[in-house]
Amino acid sequence: MRSFSDVAYATGSPRNVLDLLVPEAVSPPPLVVFIHGGAFRMGDKTDCLRERLALVDAGFAVASVQYRFSTEAIWPAQLDDLCTAFAYLRAQAARFGFDGDRLASFGPSAGGHLSAAVGIALSASPATRLAASIVWFPPVDFPTMDSDIIATGITRATGRNDAPDSPESVLIGATVADHPDLARRASPVAQLDHLPPGAALPAFLIMHGALDPYIAPEQARRLHRALAAFGTAPRLEIDILPGGTHGGGEFEQPQTMARVADFLSAAFARHGTEVSA
Repeated sequence: MRSFSDVAYATGSPRNVLDLLVPEAVSPPPLVVFIHGGAFRMGDKTDCLRERLALVDAGFAVASVQYRFSTEAIWPAQLDDLCTAFAYLRAQAARFGFDGDRLASFGPSAGGHLSAAVGIALSASPATRLAASIVWFPPVDFPTMDSDIIATGITRATGRNDAPDSPESVLIGATVADHPDLARRASPVAQLDHLPPGAALPAFLIMHGALDPYIAPEQARRLHRALAAFGTAPRLEIDILPGGTHGGGEFEQPQTMARVADFLSAAFARHGTEVSA
């Protein structure tokens, strides 16, 4: 396996760097871009090493990307960074030794939000469309996060999401409770409004823990319903893991990453056929 560390994909911020792991392969492997979580204001490209290594073991190259924290720049700076990172990686595919035509996104929590957002945003053009987006336990619709978690009956592990100091309010630079329309514009679902009619989406695998004390699984269902209504994802699946929490429980079991790897393999195979057609 070859590794590359602290590769700058842009010059706008010290956060605009990525790490890259490329398995030795006869043919260039497809690339999965991992987007870390951390409430949009914490986290690092070195997070979730177990998951990233599992993807490498499955034969994928993996880039782990940092983006500007919400304390440095408000939305949509994070999405802009990721679109820039994907463009950089496509352009540098031959240099690093992966297949620049077969790319996917993957992220948990805030990274799940961003994985969905960039997967949708890059669908505006066939030249940038991803093969797949893997989305784990994402915040999706900020104004409904509080009511959704209350409805579960689970004791929540956070303060209110519509409060002035919540991660979601910091991300949009305004209090969610006072500016619900602005908050909804930061939803991954809002990116669907910017797509041309009939734009082809990537395959989506959305996974959420039924026992998540941070973000209710209804948030994942909201994303699934919006994608299903748009109707162009070649494969759209949602798994609510009965014993899953916010990255714990069933998310720590090998079969969960095996499920992700199988989904990616099928999506890359289909996308490879489309590109060569």
